[in-house]
Amino acid sequence: MRKPTNKKAIVLDGMELPIITHDGKYYCYVEPLEKIKRELDAMLSWHSKVFVFRLDIRVHKYSDDNQVLTDFLTSYNEWLKRKYKLSRVGYAWCREVETAKKQHYHLVAMIDGNEVRTMKTVAEKAIEIGSIQNLSVWVPKNPSYFIECKKLASGDYSKYKAAFERASYLAKARGKTIKGERAKSFHTSRINPCLNERGEVFKAGDDYAKRVKPKRKKVALNPDYLEKLADEKRMREVNKAIDNISDNRNRLANNRIDVDKIMTDKTLTYEQKMKAIRF
Repeated sequence: MRKPTNKKAIVLDGMELPIITHDGKYYCYVEPLEKIKRELDAMLSWHSKVFVFRLDIRVHKYSDDNQVLTDFLTSYNEWLKRKYKLSRVGYAWCREVETAKKQHYHLVAMIDGNEVRTMKTVAEKAIEIGSIQNLSVWVPKNPSYFIECKKLASGDYSKYKAAFERASYLAKARGKTIKGERAKSFHTSRINPCLNERGEVFKAGDDYAKRVKPKRKKVALNPDYLEKLADEKRMREVNKAIDNISDNRNRLANNRIDVDKIMTDKTLTYEQKMKAIRF
């Protein structure tokens, strides 16, 4: 069960971070706050600079699932990666249904700040994709934050805390629990973080230069599946060989080459004979 808090700040990983509760008037859920920090720290473990920005997405018709947002994120993330040659896109989103009968979404995106540091192009593309998918994308006032690892290393957490506080709006309790709804009300990416020099999961403020990239996990494949792949490869090679033989025969027939005469010609080397037959 989600644990709510209406305090002005929350302590995560030993760090006191501000959250939006409007002086205790509203509650935030702790679990989403933890996940937001996890994704933000994971992005900072990969990139010396991280660009964080907010978007709001409204639908024109209610749905009891989040497929509309899944489709939007798939298109938007693919465009971001292609446009800026990004290896990863971090994000967190929440679904809310309050006084309106239709759900709406709040989105926080986190991308490599070495490649992107202004809102103009990313906002325009989000609006364009939204219009194609019959969604209304709105860009809030002052929606972006630029976080640098070197600032964190020097003890300056102002941008980090500001970005986290803005993102904490996604964790507010109001509008999340709707009777009869089974759709997720909160979700994040799952960026695999680097480790710090002590072998622990990288956190904001750790030495970026000494981070250790995670090793790729070796996946043990089913032996039957591997045998099936090997059989398919052998069949492809056999079929290719049969096609080559057939093609050679057709070429020989079409050009009426006397193979026996070529093979018995003592003036030709073996390589020349093969070349004459194969063309």
